[in-house]
Amino acid sequence: MKLRRTLTAVLAGALVAAALIAPATSNALVVGVGDQSPALFTNEHYLNLGSKRTRLIVPYDAALKKNEKQFADDWIKEAQAARQEIVIAFNPPWGMQCPNLNGKKTCKAPTSAQFTKAFKAFRKAWPSIRVYQPWNEVNNLTQPTAHRPDAVVTYYNIVKKNCRGCTVLGADIQDLPNMVSYTRALLANFRKRKVATPRIWGLHNYTDVNRFVKDKNSSMRKIVKLLPGKIWLTETGGIYRFAPQNARQTFRPDLKRQARAVDALFKQAVKYRSKVDRIYFYNWFAPTADNRWDSAMLAADGAPRPAYARLLRYKKYVR
Repeated sequence: MKLRRTLTAVLAGALVAAALIAPATSNALVVGVGDQSPALFTNEHYLNLGSKRTRLIVPYDAALKKNEKQFADDWIKEAQAARQEIVIAFNPPWGMQCPNLNGKKTCKAPTSAQFTKAFKAFRKAWPSIRVYQPWNEVNNLTQPTAHRPDAVVTYYNIVKKNCRGCTVLGADIQDLPNMVSYTRALLANFRKRKVATPRIWGLHNYTDVNRFVKDKNSSMRKIVKLLPGKIWLTETGGIYRFAPQNARQTFRPDLKRQARAVDALFKQAVKYRSKVDRIYFYNWFAPTADNRWDSAMLAADGAPRPAYARLLRYKKYVR
């Protein structure tokens, strides 16, 4: 009897662990949250949401540099202690400026050898992580991949070869004006390189949901016609404030608009739920005042914003 109870407990534990990492079903939406602070996992409002999916953006060479490695290790330990499934998205190394400015040519996509060395080091440091985005926002001009879809295919191939059985997203695409042309070039590079076309892709649909774009003109409508397989909205949410260098894109502080964007997001995701599997909100904690971007669910004093209350209406999707 004692042995039977022990085996039952072990089996139950295994089933719980499997449930935490199981992919979404074909008609399900799964909601997670990304934030760069490990305090996310002990925040009372986050715990109330009950999310078990999270995402971290790190420099691609984080495992090779002491400070970056320590930051990643602290965050990952807290996430794992909270039994979170982690998605890792790789970014340029700290200090890289894209596009190149003032004659400084620092914006260079890592070579195959550089990326391979860095990724192997990351896998060795954190072998339990099994979900990767080889590069973040590949078509954004702030990334060295903006004019190098071939590099995106290279990085994808390296991660696939060095992480057998892992879930690897084909690319992390942002709904910018170059989205369609970039995606077409990217798919052409997969075919040219004879690399099997990925079946999961990442999309950041901030423009659609924060400008309340009608479906017939939406980036989502365009991208689902191009990409095979499933789409994860790996970074999305309502923008409270955004002050880019290009004033035409500015979002002035507006709590009501931010909350409305949460509704717009779920409306779009539900409409395209045959393609959209997951949603990752970004971010949770309000940034410092000098940060140009703020899509946080909590204000600077830690109080929930109206967008958080709106998110709770969709708690049935959190799993």
